[in-house]
Amino acid sequence: MTDDRAGRGASQELLIAIGRLGKPHGVRGEIKFTPYFGHDLMYTLVGQELLLMSAKGTDRDALVLESVRDADKKMIIAFEGVETPEEANGLASRAVQVPRSMMPPLPDGKFYYEEIIGLPVFDPQGGKLGRLVDFFEAGSADVWVIKTDTGEEIMTPCIPETLLKVDLGEKRIVMKLMEME
Repeated sequence: MTDDRAGRGASQELLIAIGRLGKPHGVRGEIKFTPYFGHDLMYTLVGQELLLMSAKGTDRDALVLESVRDADKKMIIAFEGVETPEEANGLASRAVQVPRSMMPPLPDGKFYYEEIIGLPVFDPQGGKLGRLVDFFEAGSADVWVIKTDTGEEIMTPCIPETLLKVDLGEKRIVMKLMEME
């Protein structure tokens, strides 16, 4: 994975995935939506152009968000120009993205997935460990997956003792791997 990751748009601004479209809802072209960042963000994006990534991840369409409403854990949304269930069905399963500049700021020490995935990871002495390729929740701490240049995967808990620095400006992460007994 290079620094020109799939999360970058034509303007090279980082794109953040904010949710996934589901099945059409009703007869007016509305569609179910699963938000990744809660419901409040979507209300701030009404009238804004959102990017819809094709299911294969090769194409993006830009559509203006017309309306949103809550529906339990999901939302029901509508886009300008999408008037029928058939048109809405053509959007099903697409990831919805927005430029990083449209996202709220995060507290210190928190990062959007797209900001850190693909960054090189170094040990405290400057030796390259690999690239961050994934992370997942595991109990009280996330586990970060680092892929080495030889293709091996290193899994390490992301805790204050291991994560020493995330430098978005220099595009690098510094981690101290835990000693195994």
